[in-house]
Amino acid sequence: MSVQLSELTSSIGFGYGQGGSTGTQLAARAELFGFGYDAVSNKGRRKPPDGVLRSEDAELNRTERRKLTSGTRDIHRNFAIAQWMIRKHLDYVTTFRFQPKGPHADWLAAKVREWSKPEHFDIAGRHHRRMFFRLLEARRIIDGDCGMAKILTGHVQAIEGDRICTPYGGPPPGVPIDRVIHGVQVNDVGKAEAYSICKRGRVTDWGQQGIDLKFERMIPAQHMWLHARFDRFDQVRGISPIACALNDLRDTYESLEYIRMRMKLQQLFGLVLYRGDPQSITRESDAESDYETQNYGETIRLNGTKILDLDIGDRAEFLESKAPANETQQFIDQLVGITLKCLDIPFSFFKENFSNYSGSRQALLQYEQSASHTRSENIDLSDDWLDWRLGIAELQGDWPEGARRSDFWWLWIPAGMPWIDPLKEISAEVEALNAQLTSRQRICRERGQDFYQVADELKEERDYLESIGLTTDTTPNADLNSALLAAGARDDA
Repeated sequence: MSVQLSELTSSIGFGYGQGGSTGTQLAARAELFGFGYDAVSNKGRRKPPDGVLRSEDAELNRTERRKLTSGTRDIHRNFAIAQWMIRKHLDYVTTFRFQPKGPHADWLAAKVREWSKPEHFDIAGRHHRRMFFRLLEARRIIDGDCGMAKILTGHVQAIEGDRICTPYGGPPPGVPIDRVIHGVQVNDVGKAEAYSICKRGRVTDWGQQGIDLKFERMIPAQHMWLHARFDRFDQVRGISPIACALNDLRDTYESLEYIRMRMKLQQLFGLVLYRGDPQSITRESDAESDYETQNYGETIRLNGTKILDLDIGDRAEFLESKAPANETQQFIDQLVGITLKCLDIPFSFFKENFSNYSGSRQALLQYEQSASHTRSENIDLSDDWLDWRLGIAELQGDWPEGARRSDFWWLWIPAGMPWIDPLKEISAEVEALNAQLTSRQRICRERGQDFYQVADELKEERDYLESIGLTTDTTPNADLNSALLAAGARDDA
């Protein structure tokens, strides 16, 4: 039986001379005509949002933060794919070449080399500046954040994220308890004022000595850089980007373990023996054959040389389940692709034969765009370190005569990527250069090179070639033709 629209709307009190509407009528009206946002309408088809809005630091309390850090460290420690994706991320965002500028460029280059050595950079004397900054970014990715404390001697000290925490007994005396969030003392507007640093018990060959994470000191915010991964404005502590992919990484790791176990069991218990009709072949019926000399009833020996001495009519085969199935392999690839997205890494980086040249280059360009933000954060941190280190050098009198702070400026040039298809890409760069759409300096920077250094090397090579009578022409056989011409001139003389 059909119902007219006028009858239906009249029954729920929608216009047509009806008076006020009840809550039930309004709900029916919204269900019928779709008023409001469907995203907040609970129709019983999916889990509704809980409507609770909190700061990101409240979403991850102290206990949950320790669990998350433990989980990300564990998967990085044990899963090769997790380690690889983090290393690949670090290759793109932490590898730089220092290029000093200004009238004192040579002095600055020499000082940065000196200050970057482990004994002059790391208070523990372990890591060179390049490795230190690489580990700093790795801790930010795995733990969510990591501190770099300034020492008056010009050294820096790494403070891993779990050591920045509120002591178990509460904040130290003089620190208001309502101003401390995950070990960070903040002011009324949420700006960090100091960091609560705890120390671990000393680890020896006989185990850990002392209480884990015992309060050590408060570091003022101006004396430490917090290298953190932030996603919200009111966030005080960083959260690892791997958090959203941690379950998928665990599932992939466990699935691969189960697949390997199944393959091993198949190899151990996959032997199938078939025994024929014992009446079909007997000693009497086959007395004239070579089987008469066989040792009947011999057991199968799988040890030693793995020889199967079978009875007449027996047959041996090995079970083959084709594990893992194609569907399983495709699902594993899907899981790996999903986990790589937490760091914006293209799947073609993991599976090199996944795409052709165009697809691989497009994926690389998109990743370069994604990595540029993280790379700029690491460049800013390197700039802050060098500014601070120059200030210490100025106070110590280790300074060029007559120099001013404005005389020093520099660049951190990211490591460039080699060409995927050199012929195509070099031709495209030459065309862009001829059309004045780019510059030689920009092209060199994209490849991680210094244009002026390349130009100086080219001049040095050209002068040397001309000094020994060889041409600087790069056409095929140019050097050979030049040598032959030179030899002919000597013969004529």
